[in-house]
Amino acid sequence: MTTFMQWIHLSAAVIGVGGIAFLLFLLIPSARVLAPEQHDALLKRVQGRFRWVSWSVIVLLTGSGLYNVRAYYWELAWGRAWFWLTIKISLALLVFAVSLALTLPLPFLARFREQRERWLSVALALAMIVILISAYLRRG
Repeated sequence: MTTFMQWIHLSAAVIGVGGIAFLLFLLIPSARVLAPEQHDALLKRVQGRFRWVSWSVIVLLTGSGLYNVRAYYWELAWGRAWFWLTIKISLALLVFAVSLALTLPLPFLARFREQRERWLSVALALAMIVILISAYLRRG
């Protein structure tokens, strides 16, 4: 079961971070060649589809992450591993918050979505730090 949960966790992270990178580096810049109404229609359509991918990734990462904490860290005394794990979880929660803010169809988040590229860049940078911390923890 532990290997399966690690696989779920890693797969969800790859899909989530890859999706953010795809949006940021490929889709949004490519969509700029479209007429404004086509551009807006495309981004709205992609946002609707990516919403479910993003939310599924958040659920899978949360569930598998909690399982992995219980399996690998729960019995450890507070120390370097817990310190970095706490930072990793905190940063991951920030990535989740940005993803939710960009995908929740709530009117008060419209201003947030207007700066989509900025927030996707923030989410990607934070996610890359989470991956770095994960690699460090696997070596510890």
